[in-house]
Amino acid sequence: MNKDKKLKITRRDFLDGVALMGGAAALSPLYVFGENTQEALSGGVYPPALTGLRGNHPGSYDVAHALARGGQRPTEFEEIDDVYDLVVVGAGISGLTAAYLFRKRFGAAAKILLLDNHDDFGGHARRNEFTADGRTLLGVGGSLNLEQAAMGDSARSLLEEIGVDFTSLRQGIEPDYVIHDAMSLHGLYLNASVYGTDRAMNGQWSLTWAGAGDFKSAIRSLQLPPSDEQGLINLISGEQDFLPGMSAQEREQFMHSTSYESFLSEHVGLSPGGVQITEPWIKALFGVSVASVSIYEALYSGAPGAAALLPPTLEASDADPENAEPQDTEAENPDAYRYPIYPDGNASVARLLVRHLIPEVAAGNTEENIVTSIFDYTQLDREGAPVRLRLNSTAVNVRNRDDGFVDASYVVAGKAQTVRAKHCILAGYGGMVPHLCPELPPAQKESLAYGVKVPFICTNVLLRSGAAVRKAGVSGYQCPGSFYSLVATAPPVSQGNFQPPTKLDDPVVVWMIHAAAPSASGDQSSRDLYRLGRHQLLSMSFEDIEAATLSQLEGMFGATGFNAETDVEAITANRWAHGYAYEYMELHDPVWPEGEAPHELGRAPIGRISIANSDSEAHAYVQSAIDAAIRAVGEVAG
Repeated sequence: MNKDKKLKITRRDFLDGVALMGGAAALSPLYVFGENTQEALSGGVYPPALTGLRGNHPGSYDVAHALARGGQRPTEFEEIDDVYDLVVVGAGISGLTAAYLFRKRFGAAAKILLLDNHDDFGGHARRNEFTADGRTLLGVGGSLNLEQAAMGDSARSLLEEIGVDFTSLRQGIEPDYVIHDAMSLHGLYLNASVYGTDRAMNGQWSLTWAGAGDFKSAIRSLQLPPSDEQGLINLISGEQDFLPGMSAQEREQFMHSTSYESFLSEHVGLSPGGVQITEPWIKALFGVSVASVSIYEALYSGAPGAAALLPPTLEASDADPENAEPQDTEAENPDAYRYPIYPDGNASVARLLVRHLIPEVAAGNTEENIVTSIFDYTQLDREGAPVRLRLNSTAVNVRNRDDGFVDASYVVAGKAQTVRAKHCILAGYGGMVPHLCPELPPAQKESLAYGVKVPFICTNVLLRSGAAVRKAGVSGYQCPGSFYSLVATAPPVSQGNFQPPTKLDDPVVVWMIHAAAPSASGDQSSRDLYRLGRHQLLSMSFEDIEAATLSQLEGMFGATGFNAETDVEAITANRWAHGYAYEYMELHDPVWPEGEAPHELGRAPIGRISIANSDSEAHAYVQSAIDAAIRAVGEVAG
């Protein structure tokens, strides 16, 4: 099987958002963007501390939507600044890495401009910062963890070079944190609307799905209908052959070509509620329900059924040798199921990169103080600085000039401006590249438009007291059938002077993940569902998200004393309608010859313009964003 179909599924860097004003698509791009960013541009706002609707925040996508949906862009641009050596469109981890590597290669005097349409840098590596009782608490706004074991040497070396200490991160996190250790004790929350009553049960559910320990008692504790209970027990135990008469080869083909949902409902006999029990991690990893993933994809990500479907001599990771990765057991390698995490997720990686590029933005030069540093956003776009990071600036046109330069045009605070550069790297949303570069050949535009980014919401809720959440004694929950499929406390990581709150009544940040794509009906592909999920998110107000958030918290923790009116201090909802990079799915994507997959054809450089983003790797991980930047800088450097 093509290497581009490799299922590197361990824990995705977890898993857009503005509702367009009525008629906005018919308005001038200058008007729809408006003047509402002046305060942020002047340094009057500290973006990480903003609450309410964040992620693709209001105003961030108006100009891009006017361009992509209506073909609208300004016709006249003011030429500003001197010629840059490099302009980078997109200040996420890929764009920041590209700037860092270019500067490293060409020296500290290299003039670099980064443009980003948001009011904060980092892309999905977004920092949510709160203050409670005089102390700083942090939440993860998107990109969560560093999967060191899945990294190539280049990405790992670069992270270590900028200051990431994988060992200290592992040592700094509480060992039983559910996102850090998938085998830890955690909760399973069944809501009243699907399962009759609200109830939360603690257990080692990842081990239960694998058939370890007294898994039968664990399944019976769920109080499911008898048919679901027995079906799950048979599935986990492997005592029943659900595919009688199939050869090993036929069984393997079936696993790669059949949805997990249809297998569970048609062969195991589970009800919709029973099927959903298996779904939370799959929704977090893939952004779709079990109706859209193959049996193999589901098993590889930890869903129950390996014992029933695979012969004893065939492990899940061996079902397709070209697809599989080496799987360490926890006994062989204690770190196999544990992932380094910063208390603000991969926002600290973005901050490390920015501090290397613009040292004046924050004091200090160690990894430990990157977590507690307050960044001075007025230093990001300082006149005369060799590296400038210009926020709230939406690119609308990037073109090669006949004289060997590149013009990059963008809209900022209602003004249309153009800068000239020797090179340009496009490190934003890959689907926008055809709109930014009209000179692209049609076939390349089609390839770039193939992938659809995964929509999701990452919400952080600051509670004045964590007592109702901490009483259960677990750090996180799988929540089948609920608005949020995963709920956990924010990463409890100690780094330098940053110490997470631990006492029962201390304030706490609760982190929640919602996958927006609806369940498939008929022949809808995952890309179809991602588009539907995107439209759903764009139609949601902050009040809609807030209501869903509080309702689920009440259901989960009402029995232990949670009261939304008295406990909730703040909510930050990071709404990513254009979320993580599209990864090819077994049920919906063909197997392309090596070098001919859409992301490979789409990322070809155009003159002095190169493309770097995780979309160009078809892989939604930090290391993919870094690998793309390494490739793109190699292209522009010749």
